[in-house]
Amino acid sequence: MISVVNEFLDDLRGGRMTDAPVVTVEQGQLQGKVVGSPSGKAFYSFQGIPYAKPPLGSLRFKAPQPAEPWEGIRDATSEGNVSPQVDPLIHKAYVGDENCLYLNVYTPNLDGAFLPVMIFIHGGGLQNGSGSSALYGGDFLVEKDVVVVTINYRLGALGFLSLNTPEVPGNAGLKDIVQAIRWVKDNIHNFGGNSGNLTLFGESAGGVATSVLTASPLTKNLISKAIIQSGTGLNSIIFHQKPVETARLLAKQLGSDAEDVDEILEFLTATPAREIVEATQKLCPNPIEAYLEDRSDAFGLIIEKEFPGVESVLTESFYDLLVSGRVADIPVMIGSTTLEFTFERKSDDLQVFIPADLHIEKNSEEAVQIANQIKNLYFKGSHTGVENLKEYFELLSDKLMNIDTHRYVKYLVQVSKKPIYYYKFDYVGELNLTKKLLDSLGLNHAGHMDELGYLFSNELLKDVEPTTLDVKMRERMVRLWTNFAKSGNPTPEENHYITVTWLPVTNDNLYYLNLGNELSLGSNPDKEKMEFWDELYSKHFRIWEHPKTNTEEVVRKQEPVIMVDQVQTPEGLQDAGDSVVVQTTIETVEVVDEVKEATPEPEVPVQTPVSYVETVEAPPVAPQVIEEPKETVQVVQQIVKEDIHVNGNGSVAAPKARTSNEIKMVQNANGVPKDVIRANDPPEDDLPKNIGVNKFVNFFESLGGKK
Repeated sequence: MISVVNEFLDDLRGGRMTDAPVVTVEQGQLQGKVVGSPSGKAFYSFQGIPYAKPPLGSLRFKAPQPAEPWEGIRDATSEGNVSPQVDPLIHKAYVGDENCLYLNVYTPNLDGAFLPVMIFIHGGGLQNGSGSSALYGGDFLVEKDVVVVTINYRLGALGFLSLNTPEVPGNAGLKDIVQAIRWVKDNIHNFGGNSGNLTLFGESAGGVATSVLTASPLTKNLISKAIIQSGTGLNSIIFHQKPVETARLLAKQLGSDAEDVDEILEFLTATPAREIVEATQKLCPNPIEAYLEDRSDAFGLIIEKEFPGVESVLTESFYDLLVSGRVADIPVMIGSTTLEFTFERKSDDLQVFIPADLHIEKNSEEAVQIANQIKNLYFKGSHTGVENLKEYFELLSDKLMNIDTHRYVKYLVQVSKKPIYYYKFDYVGELNLTKKLLDSLGLNHAGHMDELGYLFSNELLKDVEPTTLDVKMRERMVRLWTNFAKSGNPTPEENHYITVTWLPVTNDNLYYLNLGNELSLGSNPDKEKMEFWDELYSKHFRIWEHPKTNTEEVVRKQEPVIMVDQVQTPEGLQDAGDSVVVQTTIETVEVVDEVKEATPEPEVPVQTPVSYVETVEAPPVAPQVIEEPKETVQVVQQIVKEDIHVNGNGSVAAPKARTSNEIKMVQNANGVPKDVIRANDPPEDDLPKNIGVNKFVNFFESLGGKK
């Protein structure tokens, strides 16, 4: 231990490191700190770096904005806030703050060494987690001469609410990750990193995000390599099909009966973040269990609707992008653990394990037959009770993770020219996060998240004493991951730790590396089971049954179309300030304000026009009558609550009177009208939307007035 301390001090005394490092990025200067790794090597730590503007107030639910500059030197020696959440691992309570868009950088050098960069995306089902060093300390990876970046992104409804509108199209949390990658691309050279060698890696929901971002037009040209751990973009469980309906359910859970998307947005924007998080948890208390039945009210990724001028992460199904080869042509490492999911079963009905995307009707003769095949394959036809717990968890893990991972690898190898490295993690040691749980169930296998204990330092394991074999396994994992980040090849050479050459998959052979007590190369993992699922997909998966784009339609309330019929000046009207009578007709339209599948539009019932009289002050003009032809004016869709509302039967009620509807003429010194101003009109840059004002402006221009 003394030698370790001396080595650390020698690094400082020798001038190789300064204990108060300062780095300049595009937004300003950052002061970090020097810390020691578990093995005694010193490295630089910069934490709590803002990569985007705080998503507060009107920016809630919106895409992230670039970070703003700061004056002076910003302290970067402690981590920033995590996204609001109920933390199930460390605090076991509500934590976080909306001002959460921060990242951490750990680097062994600041001298322009241009090292490979590894950007980690944490998991947590898009509902919890963070890039905190309490869970993802980069100590072991940095020792291998790479720069490690961990990030926070918005979670739950705050990150993944979608109203299918240009204002809130969805996937804000995924766009946070995009913004973080862009920030790294622009600034990482100041930390000794190579912006041309970025490896994106993530686990669970982070694995899903990693694979999706290899197919997104926003990032696929930024990523050099990808490591996908326990999750892919084919995992339909994390995609949400009816986001607007879920937004309504959330608003209702919080006490609002709002139906219109703009009313929902207004209500949720004014609701405290903690209340939103807690209401979301009540809405879907056990998302994983809900996923098993392919029903979930948890907020997740969506296929976004396209809107002009609005950036989208994903506007087509990931399946279509993958099989058509529209993904980044980069080296990929991908794999899963032996028993990904081990939660208690609620039913013995094996039909719940038939993938929903096969669209097989429950209790049909075909569904019953497939359930029997599943029973014979996984349980050898025997009882499915507690004595077959391992078999049940294997089936559960296949349903929720392994089938889609297998499919992803098979599809990707058909379209990629770059190597794909497939692995299975089945090492059981003291650093396995699920060891106590699986030991209590009599299961000696690796569970979900277990590989993370060998890649990162973790507070949950701070009191655990690793065995000699654990230390060796950690060294193996760290070398495999960083070798891949450096060159795209995880086993460039064999040595004491890396005892095999890991072969990439081919069309004929799904080679994989088994990460157990020893490393071993195999092919076609779970061959019999995966062939069964392949055959099932080949027979029942029909691409036309799966929407390629977002098919959830939202028709918003519309402002009534206002047409000026006639403007009359009474006889004898001479003086400014007298009134003219303006007869207007409002033609109402029926508004369908609901979420529905896109279908042919029903015939719109004819509504009786509603007239009202509006009084305006007139300039001094001679008595005359001006006829204007009726014309329909395009109106930007927006809510005007005081004008129109929808009755329970879907018909449109008569508009309410405006509270302030006078149009005042501001006079110049020569008596000519200067500008038209209405007390409740929008700002000047929004005037094209206001039909009434534009009509009267045109009228007064025709009389020689100034616009």
